[in-house]
Amino acid sequence: MVEKIFPRTVSVGQPFEYTIKTTNISGMTLNNVTVNEVTPTNFTVQSVTPQGSNGSFNLGNLNPGESKSIVFKGAAAGTGTINACASANYTFALCHTINVVQPALAITKTMTPEAILNCTPINMTVEVKNTGSGEAMNVRVTDQLPAGLTLANGGTSFDEAIGNLPAGASRTITKELKAASVGRFENMASTKADGINAVNSNRVAVVVKQPKLEITCKAGGQVMMGRDACYEMTVSNKGDAVSNNTKVTATLPAGVTVSNAGEGSASGGSYTVNVGSLAAGASKTFRFCLRTNTIQPLNVSATVTGDCSAPANTNCSINIYGVADIGTLVTDADGVVPLGDPHTYQVAVKNQGQIQLTNTRMVVTLPAGIQFISSPLGKLEGNKVVFNFGTVAPDQTVNSTLVVKGLTVGEHLVIGETTANEIKTPVRDDELTAFFEK
Repeated sequence: MVEKIFPRTVSVGQPFEYTIKTTNISGMTLNNVTVNEVTPTNFTVQSVTPQGSNGSFNLGNLNPGESKSIVFKGAAAGTGTINACASANYTFALCHTINVVQPALAITKTMTPEAILNCTPINMTVEVKNTGSGEAMNVRVTDQLPAGLTLANGGTSFDEAIGNLPAGASRTITKELKAASVGRFENMASTKADGINAVNSNRVAVVVKQPKLEITCKAGGQVMMGRDACYEMTVSNKGDAVSNNTKVTATLPAGVTVSNAGEGSASGGSYTVNVGSLAAGASKTFRFCLRTNTIQPLNVSATVTGDCSAPANTNCSINIYGVADIGTLVTDADGVVPLGDPHTYQVAVKNQGQIQLTNTRMVVTLPAGIQFISSPLGKLEGNKVVFNFGTVAPDQTVNSTLVVKGLTVGEHLVIGETTANEIKTPVRDDELTAFFEK
């Protein structure tokens, strides 16, 4: 827009000024703005600001909304009119700006450095960052896991799209992994985007360990009934990780008491030792003793358990034996007896040993001059009275009687001999009786 500002009437010879104001009313810069003003007729020019050349005034560039003015100073040369016309021209450029950017990807991988097989999680994190100056388009992350390492859902690799990534932005992917065995597993991930070739991450590794428990039992031989039967058990960690909450539980046979619990405790037919933490390569030995009053093999089975370790088992046995012993008696109440009168002998057998006696038998031999009359249990076989007592339990006494009469005067010796399957040496009892004439 070009405006002229001037007075409507002036006097001859009196100084005055008029102004040409040029304004950029567009939204873009106008270049090479030039105003042309022919020197007015009947006007004596005293000064022009700014200076022009042959009536042409180059105002340069005008930014949007900017104004520039040209001021003419002078006086009228005579009466009449002062006529002058101004014109303006300019150029403008249609410009454009293209931002040139260079997106770039960086990928960082982390993984749990050490884990316990089937017990502690293995976490993997992959972070992708756009370190360049523009948006990375269609970013993807891929990871081929090493053999023996899988995703929690069983997959062996993943290829995941994370979309567009603005400059300076980052995205993180987290996965849970599991190992099939102990060992060292390592690899790296990679990322790529439109126009960006694959970029590899740093190489990371996880070492998978596991405790491995073993248990052995030392016992054997035989122990007399009623005495300590002792067991020595050793727990070992043959793995490469600590076994925590290690515990041994032994199942005890029926009919026993724990005579020496050692480092453990007994309750309800079981014996328990809390070993606690057992370092890799370490072992622990403990001892306990049992007692029983019955003859039986004392079979003890034990299991060791611990965090992150498979249970291990062992068993061992001690044979309990008993000692046989017997007490016998053949006696009468009166050692001097009239001929022909009934005379009674008492016979008794007591199991004084630790085991039962079987096929227990007492044979009482009657000498010449004594005649058998009767017995509730004994049977006469020739000159012998046989008592078959059968099985006699420990501390049990069996007894009976036999009735005889004397046939001849004098001393007569009654001999009892007792045997049992468990007694190697027959046991003899003699009873002397004197018979006389009435």
